[in-house]
Amino acid sequence: MLVEVFDLRRRKPQTAEPDRLLDHLSKVEQDLQKWIGDSPKNAALFRRDPLSAMRAAGLNLEDDIMLELEMITKSIAKKLK
Repeated sequence: MLVEVFDLRRRKPQTAEPDRLLDHLSKVEQDLQKWIGDSPKNAALFRRDPLSAMRAAGLNLEDDIMLELEMITKSIAKKLK
């Protein structure tokens, strides 16, 4: 019975849906780069706290997208420690 649970051949492949986070980040990338380039203060904030900088830039990202990005960045930071 356990063999069936771990038998990857029997699982259906996931559908290839575009990743919402990457899609949204791609849409705001140019605006974010412009905002960072407008001021050394903006660039410093982005280096120190990217999520706060993205909010300050007024990129209009949905809350769930920002939450997902925050969870990912925290996970990466934890792994780097």
